[in-house]
Amino acid sequence: MTTPAKRVARWLKVAGFLGFAAVGVVVWLVVAPPSFDSGTVVPAPDAEMAVATSDQLARAASAQGVCYGWRLESYSTGTSVGSNLGSGVAIDPSRCPKWVEVRADVMWTSSSSEAADSATVTIASSGVPAPPSSRLDRFGLTGSAFVDEPDWAICQAALALPLLVAESGAVPPAPAVTAGAAAGPAPDAGSDFWRDRWPYVLGAAILLALGALIVVIGWFERKHERTRPKGRRGRPTPAKAAAKPVAAGAAEPGAPGAGAAGGA
Repeated sequence: MTTPAKRVARWLKVAGFLGFAAVGVVVWLVVAPPSFDSGTVVPAPDAEMAVATSDQLARAASAQGVCYGWRLESYSTGTSVGSNLGSGVAIDPSRCPKWVEVRADVMWTSSSSEAADSATVTIASSGVPAPPSSRLDRFGLTGSAFVDEPDWAICQAALALPLLVAESGAVPPAPAVTAGAAAGPAPDAGSDFWRDRWPYVLGAAILLALGALIVVIGWFERKHERTRPKGRRGRPTPAKAAAKPVAAGAAEPGAPGAGAAGGA
């Protein structure tokens, strides 16, 4: 007979199995997440971002006497350029004896490709020393940033050029040019702790919850387990009175002739 306690325990077991299956799916998604993005089109800076960056570079070029620009290249979208001469206008050496340009070649691959996304960043110049591209790392403009946000990263790198050139001592500092002031805020990177460890924290929390569920199931079944009733022995039947032995030749009491025999 199925009791309510057994039905509850059965549902708890089903919930436990589903929980283990959910943990397996979560682990799979964390270790080898599937990719549904097959796009390979690298985004170029939009009109607003490009114009704001060009305006900032124009002020720096006027103060330092050096032209600044950017060039974003990709086989999927072609080449996107800009400079202090205008949005969409590349540096013209005939108009700029001194110039510095940041160049990025970004490649996005489809999800079915075994090749990884990549970005190559260089800084070219004429008339002034070109700062090493590795100095962009201190602004958070690493290779990963160019892969993740190429349009934002190329504008940020262009805005950092006046500061990097001024640090070399070749030109005076440029006033009011700050990397990130015109191209928008940097993407929120989130907490360093949760960025690297949230899958492990989530997995540990799920495992602890499942462990607690298993303990509850065991306790519930033990508490509501029906104990077998002890077998009762049947009441002993009253023993029949033993028949008195009858003498040989004597008639049983109540039998015909018993009284006559007694009178004789």
